[in-house]
Amino acid sequence: MQSLWRRTLASGLLAALALGFAPATARAAQDKGPATFGVRPATAQAPDNRPNFSYSATPGAVVRDHLAVANISDAPLSLKVYASDAFNTPDGGFDLLDAGRAPVDVGAWAKVDAGAMDGTTVVPGRTTRIVPFTVTIPANATPGDHAGGIVASLVTEATGSDGQRVAVEQRVGARIYLRISGDLVPKLTIEDVAGSYDGSFFGTGSTRISYVVRNSGNVRLGGRQKVTVETPWGSGTAAPNLPDLPELLPGNSFQVTATVSGVLPAGWLSGLVHIDPVASPGPQPQADAVDASVTVAAVPWLLVVVLALVLALSLLLLWRKRKRRSVEPSPVPEVAHAVA
Repeated sequence: MQSLWRRTLASGLLAALALGFAPATARAAQDKGPATFGVRPATAQAPDNRPNFSYSATPGAVVRDHLAVANISDAPLSLKVYASDAFNTPDGGFDLLDAGRAPVDVGAWAKVDAGAMDGTTVVPGRTTRIVPFTVTIPANATPGDHAGGIVASLVTEATGSDGQRVAVEQRVGARIYLRISGDLVPKLTIEDVAGSYDGSFFGTGSTRISYVVRNSGNVRLGGRQKVTVETPWGSGTAAPNLPDLPELLPGNSFQVTATVSGVLPAGWLSGLVHIDPVASPGPQPQADAVDASVTVAAVPWLLVVVLALVLALSLLLLWRKRKRRSVEPSPVPEVAHAVA
């Protein structure tokens, strides 16, 4: 019976890509023996101490650099080395496009000289190989921050839970941050603000405020955020322990949901969102703070019920009073008699 092939990405390595990149390691499928490898920035001779590849350049410039690919296992490894574009994951992490998706930004500008035409390099056991690459920036490249990475990928075979053979791609990489000179626009926007109130019949309740923060400028930005719920008479309660925003790449967004507890059902509540942008290191214009708001209905059901009972009782008393008047006998008019 012919084996069914499937290609997957090891989730542990994707986490390494998103969180650390360099140096990082990977472990191949166990039925072919353990294999550990990693990558990091390097000079032409050896690995160096840079945490990532970070460049400032002008449109049309050419940047040349090197990647160290280390095989920490005993057997030789055939690794495919390639560049790709970066994006933010839903949880705000840093990741690269899957191998099957063609890059259009830094990943398309970077060319790796791995040796073979298909980008594959063979690294002997317990050996580090230096791989050169070139980033050729187009003359019409837009100003601001562009992000990508150089990846080393290993494809191995494993046996799936259903007994079929599975092709598993595992990859590690080093980030590339490229800033192109020109007009820098640091800007965050708040979109799709929504709110809801969940309260009990008695006492206070919780207000949930959700929104999307988008990097609508052209430089990397994080942010410190604050969410407050205010009553009509001006008292406010802030969401506790609200974490800072992750660093967002230009054009990327991040979904936030904040819960504010202990809020009185005051009829109409105001959900206020405030974000102070935080820029990556380096000189650039100061980004303006951004604000957004939403009105949330918080019905005070106890008060509504009390008012309804009072109204019902008043109507009942009025109806009974009118009914009594309608059944009372009319007085008989007295007839005057003339005296002769």
